[in-house]
Amino acid sequence: MSDIEVEFLKSNMGDCAIVSLPETCRAVSSAPLGYGFLDVDKVLILQVHKDYHSERPEDELRDLINELKLGKNTVGLMTAAEIRKVLTVSKQTFEDLHVTVVVTAGTSNAVVAGENPFREGGERIGLGTINIVTLINKPLTDGALVNAVIPVTEAKGIALRNLGFHAGGTSTDSVVIACLGKGEKLKYAGTATEVGLLLSRAVREAIVESLTKAEEVKPRSFMDKLGERGVTLDGLLETAMALHIPHTEQETEEIKKRFVEELMKLVDDVNINSLVSSALFLEDLGSSGGIYGLSVDDFKKDAVHILSDEIIGMAIAEYLAGTRGVFNYVRYDRKKPGIIASLGPFLDDVVASLVGGIMSSIYSKL
Repeated sequence: MSDIEVEFLKSNMGDCAIVSLPETCRAVSSAPLGYGFLDVDKVLILQVHKDYHSERPEDELRDLINELKLGKNTVGLMTAAEIRKVLTVSKQTFEDLHVTVVVTAGTSNAVVAGENPFREGGERIGLGTINIVTLINKPLTDGALVNAVIPVTEAKGIALRNLGFHAGGTSTDSVVIACLGKGEKLKYAGTATEVGLLLSRAVREAIVESLTKAEEVKPRSFMDKLGERGVTLDGLLETAMALHIPHTEQETEEIKKRFVEELMKLVDDVNINSLVSSALFLEDLGSSGGIYGLSVDDFKKDAVHILSDEIIGMAIAEYLAGTRGVFNYVRYDRKKPGIIASLGPFLDDVVASLVGGIMSSIYSKL
């Protein structure tokens, strides 16, 4: 089939890429400029500054499209990623069915659907976008175009999870799904169809490659993973000090300092990273009903017959400070001060054991 063409340009607004389709295609789009059902022959992807913010990005995209004389059937997207570096094209074929996917990926504001994408005070977590442009060489009904959004979106989430991100996407993702116009229209394009299968494979491949080129695919420490779940350094420190009985103000400040130092020493510890990662995996598995023999309801209640969370907690605490660490872990786990009270069954034991173990280690050296 005739394929897409990608051209990189410099403009007065910044670097950009123009994705040219082989003909004017029927498409469904969630782009900032050009959304809903529409006819598309080009997709403009503009690289913006990482601190970019605008209430009307479509106006800037429209101005650039006019400047470049791209025409009325151009859809406009934006990315803060280095476009020439991260743009990736992936193709999948089955018999006479062909799918091409273009991806630009950045994950600085990766989020979990249903979680707040803003920090306290209203500041957005970051500016990162995953743009996905797809071309299918067969015509689809409008219903099938919408249906195709499902495998594309699910594949994006799976790719991110497989790479270790605690997220299904970013808060500014866009998708454009276009199809050629000749022949009998496909009625379905979900995950059980051939076109859905090809879309999923191409999207997963392109996202992995794009994020690899962006140098965002790298192992993340247990502190990074805890931070993604709202467990910050400040939260850990506040929780640790909640059960500390101060003798002098000077001593309290010294213990705070030592706590941060001891915690940072653990960032590169393979055993702590392994144990915390195991607990976080079980936290996700239990919350979705994936632990055999354990209902979601019992998991959420932290039923008394669930012991594996405490076993991991004791292992972390003992590793950090021996018997003293286990004793102090139990103390924090029972009283649940600070952020511990708001965490799930495995996550609360992770925090209690880290805090209890580190504090015991500090006390033993005073």
